[in-house]
Amino acid sequence: MLDTLLLPFFLIHDFLSAFLAKHLFQVKRFLLVVAHLALFGLFFPEFRRDFGQLSGNLLIGILFLSPVSQIFRMRLLLQMMSLRRELGIMMAYLATVHGLGYLLDPDWFQYVFTVPLEAGLFTVPAPYLFGMIAYLLTLPLLLTSNNLANRFLGGKNWKRLHRIVYLMFIFAVLHRFFMRSGSDGTYTIAFAQTIFLLGTYALAKILAWKNLMPFLPSSITLVADRYKAFQAAKASQTALQPAEKPPVEPPLP
Repeated sequence: MLDTLLLPFFLIHDFLSAFLAKHLFQVKRFLLVVAHLALFGLFFPEFRRDFGQLSGNLLIGILFLSPVSQIFRMRLLLQMMSLRRELGIMMAYLATVHGLGYLLDPDWFQYVFTVPLEAGLFTVPAPYLFGMIAYLLTLPLLLTSNNLANRFLGGKNWKRLHRIVYLMFIFAVLHRFFMRSGSDGTYTIAFAQTIFLLGTYALAKILAWKNLMPFLPSSITLVADRYKAFQAAKASQTALQPAEKPPVEPPLP
């Protein structure tokens, strides 16, 4: 029964893993092309909110990828770790379209910037203040997401700089929370979602550092054993298949 349930996941995992292993360079280039094309979203202001949602969801996925891959050690997840730079650039471009889309709107600019500049910085509504801080923290990450910046800063300094992604993540979550918390009902839902998201990520980081759940290693080992059995069965089937015979050339006249 367990093998029947896991078989589709094993097949999908192996297919995607083999595809990534064979076409990793092309996938990276494709993601960069899509990221740059996303900048054309500036010409479609009606979708600027959607770009912000996509950017936030992509940021969550990128941050969860590291601890989840360390916990489960799946080959596909480990391969996807090599795509974080390209996904991060895409996230930053989506955030740029989201932020500049509102900044270039005269009505929003006056509401968010002109009035607060006269009354004081802290009069900026909380959702927009947290959003602006999150985006400003995104810029150094975007500008240094290349090999030249890595060599110039050095590996250790580059890693230290990119740790601000955690601070940016917090401000992005706060931005999303205050944007969703309108009435009392939506406030409760948004607050619960925010606590769940931050708590789940903190738990994932803790489990990646030190596994505190006794049932988790045994469950992972069980699935890993079933996957090894699946691989062995697939290898034996391949070995049993008759080898293709080379074509026989016709005799010379």
